Amino acid sequence: MTYVSLYRRWRPQNFDDIVGQGHVVRTLKNAVSTGRISHAYIFSGPRGTGKTSTARVLARALNCEKGPTPEPCGECRSCVAIRDGNAMDVIEIDAASNRGIEEIRDLREKVMYAPTQGRYKVYIIDEAHMLTQAASNAFLKTLEEPPAHVIFVLATTEPENIIETIRSRCQRFDFNRLSVPDLADHISRVAAAQSISIDTDATKLIARRADGSARDALGLLEQASAWSAHVTSQSVLELLGTSDYDTLYNYADAARRGEPGPLLQIIRDVVESGADMRQFLQDLVIHFRNLLVAKECPDLPGLLDASEAVQASVMKQAAQFERGRIIEILDVLSEAEINVRRSPNPRLVVELAAARICAKPRAGGFVQASPPEAGDPSVPITPKARARGKAGKKDSRSAAVLQDKAADGRAVAPAEGEHEQSGYSGISEEQWNEALTSIKRVNVVLEAFLKPVSAVCVEGGVARVMYDPSWTVHVQKASEPENKELIASTLTDVLGRPVKCEIVARSPKPKMESSGAGASGGESGDYSDVPEVMKAIELFDPVEIEVIED
Repeated sequence: MTYVSLYRRWRPQNFDDIVGQGHVVRTLKNAVSTGRISHAYIFSGPRGTGKTSTARVLARALNCEKGPTPEPCGECRSCVAIRDGNAMDVIEIDAASNRGIEEIRDLREKVMYAPTQGRYKVYIIDEAHMLTQAASNAFLKTLEEPPAHVIFVLATTEPENIIETIRSRCQRFDFNRLSVPDLADHISRVAAAQSISIDTDATKLIARRADGSARDALGLLEQASAWSAHVTSQSVLELLGTSDYDTLYNYADAARRGEPGPLLQIIRDVVESGADMRQFLQDLVIHFRNLLVAKECPDLPGLLDASEAVQASVMKQAAQFERGRIIEILDVLSEAEINVRRSPNPRLVVELAAARICAKPRAGGFVQASPPEAGDPSVPITPKARARGKAGKKDSRSAAVLQDKAADGRAVAPAEGEHEQSGYSGISEEQWNEALTSIKRVNVVLEAFLKPVSAVCVEGGVARVMYDPSWTVHVQKASEPENKELIASTLTDVLGRPVKCEIVARSPKPKMESSGAGASGGESGDYSDVPEVMKAIELFDPVEIEVIED
């Protein structure tokens, strides 16, 4: 006997067999029960979600000898013929290979003939969006005034590419991607019926990898059962080449510490194991996404895209990260995931991403593996938040001033005449923080990208938002037209006057008075008294900024 694949063997035979499309099933069953059948339907949705199978079930419900009925018997001549794919009154057309006007003309001639066995002739046009413009126009007349015995079902993954005049004449049903719980339950039922031994975690792993497709899920189950007599999550990982949890955990741990050596060793091991770099990046994105969810919603482990066995470990690792660091790493990995698809050297893309992750941390959200030694001439002068108790700096006098001011609350706004020395000009720190709060309500991602801003200067009708040049990705994100517009409109509301927004990639250079102790004379803008410059920036800038002597 010829072997039949699982996905073919387990195609839905009635409405109750259809997985995860309750809204579609209920509407169609009611339509059949009440006799309110439309002459044309569009079934749209991702692959493997049951569009063609539902069309066949609808044909059975309409042509069953005990019907029309929402519960076809499955035993009559019509039901058996539709199940076996040889019913003369159910015509399936692949529009990908029959997309021209000649095929549609042939269809127009044949629809006039009455059904030979059942009540209706049901035309199922798969990939309907592939019809040419001429074929669509030719089909339109038939669709507009079809014979009473004809029903059309147009299945498509791209409904927007079906011409509007056809769409307006059809009832449309949108099929959803199947959820992981629904797919996992479906896999368990099929496995039990087929005497396949499988762990619960393995069903969830297959369900996640199937990406919402029941057909893909059963295909993976079939592969996994051939790979191993007892299907476990480990055997599925070995089969699919998906990275195991320990590898992802160790990568994240090394990324948190900013250690490039361990990251490159992990990448080398993954390459030598034969894993696909694209899949490795996808797995990393999922893991860091889980870390972000665990960080933001520690009381909702159900939101994690991870097995129950590792959820506690994900929560523990997320607690070791700062939110900004996870977002920054996710940004780097997401960009690498896009680049790796078109790169002739995927390994290099992944290694470059690791190098960017371990680049010298500059924002408060980054965690530095080891602080620089005091007085090291190779390390740029970097002011830290002394008011938070970080010691070991060269200028103890500035540290004492900061601690005093922080203690009595005077560090929240610049003193009179100090705006030129601070990270704000023409706008106060409170106003900038108010703007960030408003932006966060509209676009939380943009607000996160604005956290490392080094200075804000408002002159006339222009607000210049300045970054250190190393924040390339943040500059690009903030420079997107819609983001600049949001920043400008928010600052307009906060300042009470219209301003435009400019994104500038350069370190601010606070102006210094040329007179006074420590100045080397002459002009405004002398940087000889570096500690004083650092003190001014620390007082009023909410992030850590590197000031490098020119």
